[in-house]
Amino acid sequence: MKIRFENTLRISLFILGFSSLATQIFLIRECFSVLNGNELVIGIVMANWMLLTGAGAYIGRFFGRMKGKIPFLLFLQFLFSLLPMLMLLKLDLWKAISLPSGSVPGLIPVIRSMFLFQLPFCLLNGFLFVAYVHELSEMTRKNATSGSYAIESVGGMFAGLLVNIYILKFSGMFDGLRILLVINLLVCMLFSVTCGIRPQKIIMVPVCLIFMVLPFFADLDTYTGKLYYPGQHLIFHKNTSYGKLDVTMNAGQLNYFENGLLLFSSNNEIVNEESVHFAMIQHPVPKKILLISGGISGTITEILKYHPLRIDYVELDPGLIKLGQRYSKILDDKRIHIIHGDARRFIRQTKEKYDVVLVNLPEPSTLLINRFYSREFLMELKQVLTPGAVVCESLPTTSDYVSKSAARTNSTLVQTMKTRFQNVLILPGQKNYFLASDSTLSQEIDSMIACRGISNLYVNSWYLDENSLKERSEYIHSHLDKNAEVNSDFRPVAFFQQLRYWTSMFEWNMLAAGIVILVLLFFVFISLNRISLGLFTGGFTASSLELLILVSFQVIYGYVFLATGIILALFMAGLALGAFSFNRMVPVPTEKKYIHIQICLALFSLGFPFIILALNLPGIPVMMVQIVFVFLTLILSFIIGLEFSLASAVGGKDITLRTSFNYSADLFGSAIGAIVTTLLLLPFLGFVASSLVMVAMNLFSAGFLYLGQKKL
Repeated sequence: MKIRFENTLRISLFILGFSSLATQIFLIRECFSVLNGNELVIGIVMANWMLLTGAGAYIGRFFGRMKGKIPFLLFLQFLFSLLPMLMLLKLDLWKAISLPSGSVPGLIPVIRSMFLFQLPFCLLNGFLFVAYVHELSEMTRKNATSGSYAIESVGGMFAGLLVNIYILKFSGMFDGLRILLVINLLVCMLFSVTCGIRPQKIIMVPVCLIFMVLPFFADLDTYTGKLYYPGQHLIFHKNTSYGKLDVTMNAGQLNYFENGLLLFSSNNEIVNEESVHFAMIQHPVPKKILLISGGISGTITEILKYHPLRIDYVELDPGLIKLGQRYSKILDDKRIHIIHGDARRFIRQTKEKYDVVLVNLPEPSTLLINRFYSREFLMELKQVLTPGAVVCESLPTTSDYVSKSAARTNSTLVQTMKTRFQNVLILPGQKNYFLASDSTLSQEIDSMIACRGISNLYVNSWYLDENSLKERSEYIHSHLDKNAEVNSDFRPVAFFQQLRYWTSMFEWNMLAAGIVILVLLFFVFISLNRISLGLFTGGFTASSLELLILVSFQVIYGYVFLATGIILALFMAGLALGAFSFNRMVPVPTEKKYIHIQICLALFSLGFPFIILALNLPGIPVMMVQIVFVFLTLILSFIIGLEFSLASAVGGKDITLRTSFNYSADLFGSAIGAIVTTLLLLPFLGFVASSLVMVAMNLFSAGFLYLGQKKL
């Protein structure tokens, strides 16, 4: 019975890692939908996750002193089984009840609510890991920390693969949560059967069976979807590999949502006409057009008024194309060539040359969108343009009032465009339209439309006042800063400015928040012992570089969410390999070897940004880029897994206490790393300098260890 229960504990550890990472992926995905999540929101979610899990691990140091540990552990395992679905349901209901449709949640409510939603699950997650390590160590009469860490990491690896490759692709989030619930309840039943305590077996088995069945009687995806859009009729809902697609109808108008964010609406003739004609009319004979997103909103109808020979329409999510074909026949035109995939990758590979490029994307409020407002994008775009071609991008309108935040973003985009084009012109309308070309650009839109004989409802001499258009354009230009920073892929100035604008709406001072975080970081540094400091620094480095890996992948490949689960799975695999390899690689653990690990992390951080920048150069084979990303992720996580295992061999004899301190120090470092990199390092310092901060931190930690080293 002892051997069976020992194996049950190992299975429980595997499922703990599996459930933790699966829930984390579901939560990140749902935050994009519920909170219109940018990278700051995701950073907050991840920081909360690791901070609370670390707190749970810290509380776990008391587990060894408890009486009735096995029944209590069984109860916690049962509670842990229910929490993922309850947490995600609470998040959806909070969005539906507390936030009016179309509103943007404030930063403070997001932080407070996400903290409370994650609190029960994450505390239990950290506590259970320490409890399982304690029980296994007592049963095997040896330190089970390294092996337990490896088993949990393997569980996380399988979760990353299964959730991303199968569950999110072929079913909805709540289907995945049902599967997760069943798996965890089966572990509860196995635990109750093998623990040797008869009352638990009699009670737990039927209770688990009841809770397995209940969630399958409700269509939770459709129910929560309807709550999001009060006053609108939800006519289509589908989960795709890229997120949630919803179509609602209101007063005969179709509204297209992706991840809860309104992409466009049908019958919005003003925006459709402005976004097309302001740019198209600048070219004398536009024959080949590149349209990046937004084709099913009605823009293609406007483009066809110029009788082009070819329209290449690029849309990342093929689900949007299917929606367009479902509700409209315009995409059936033979001149329209639909390309599924990332527009930047398409631009790098195409041999076509275009007369006009229309970029119909939202403002750069995420790092994903920022890459379409960067100088690298414009450089790639320049290679596929004919002489005198016109490029059009847009930002929210500032025709009546230019705030400081808007002026910064507009100035940055203008200066970025000027690095590649001779002429840049802003035309205000429902949005600010930025036109760029090496040929002359004109503000006399209505005259040119009339001369060309194009029939429009709004962009014509009856709707547009040429003098007013010129005055508003000059008003915006007069507020621009000619010394504004240029936006780039790895120094996302425009994204940071949008972030500042968003936080300014909620009385949130990013600089003050950054100072507070840095002060806390300093006090953490001086309060930890040498071993815990190494783990804290390792956790900080791991989460920061993991975030930079995801950002880099996004810059080079496009939509990172498809790869998030795979990268997380690779990271967990590396952690497991490092933990499993510990005894062979470090047969005699010493603090000197622990110092070597810190130096290895510093060297990895030093080389990392230059490898990534090299991968972003044109002409690098796709297969090589993918292989390098795999190895970078595995090497980083392997070092972290090795470091945690070595730290577990250092210190006092109380295994539970040591595991609690080490696991919490690692997670606290990861939490602070996630938020500091998102909020401060990447926006303020850029990609390369952020990595150099990791170099300095690890060298400092290694030096601190060196000053007080001793053989174990």
